[in-house]
Amino acid sequence: MRSTINHFYIPVLLLFFSCGNSSAEKSNETAPAANKIANASSNENNAGNGIVGEWEQQYTCFDQNGNYKLEPEEKKPSGTRTGFDWFRFNADGSCLRDKEIKFKSTYEIQEKGTTKELIIQNVHGYKIVELTDQELILGAEGAFMVFKKIA
Repeated sequence: MRSTINHFYIPVLLLFFSCGNSSAEKSNETAPAANKIANASSNENNAGNGIVGEWEQQYTCFDQNGNYKLEPEEKKPSGTRTGFDWFRFNADGSCLRDKEIKFKSTYEIQEKGTTKELIIQNVHGYKIVELTDQELILGAEGAFMVFKKIA
């Protein structure tokens, strides 16, 4: 009798495990589709954010009064450059940084209250102080990096 019970449970267990794997395979099949949709919407956001293109750092200026804002009298070249000297932001969320080495990375622009932050993978976030067709100013830790669009 024991042998009959074991023979009964083995096919039931096999059926149970095969159904479980089938569900897991189906959920794994749908995950890439969901990721593609999320990436597509992220890419659409990047395409329309005005940052796509090639940017070269012109100079760095500093927050002289410590209020973390760039006033007109502070927007003067300091004669130094900090951070990366060049970026190329692509509409697909990929980017290159450093004109000589061209480190590959990804970026994202996040809205944080009334400000926008540029998040570059493996670097850190920069506050977008100003973004126009020709000028990008990034703020980080009391320094403001002024970039000019070159392409």
